[in-house]
Amino acid sequence: MFQEIDENFYIFLNNVAGVKLIKENDKYIWLFYTNHPEPLKSKPFDTKEDAVIWFKNIKYNFYRSKE
Repeated sequence: MFQEIDENFYIFLNNVAGVKLIKENDKYIWLFYTNHPEPLKSKPFDTKEDAVIWFKNIKYNFYRSKE
């Protein structure tokens, strides 16, 4: 399943080996670790809560698509 992680930037979720939430320039960003040399960054979020909710929605949609 492809997921948009920033405007017009999609990744194939089956290729994600790890995910990490970081704070950068007073914004929260998810790092998606794949076979790419550098982690791919999500869009920035103003609050940690917004970032967590966004990621929970991705997980929900991903696991729902597996059923």
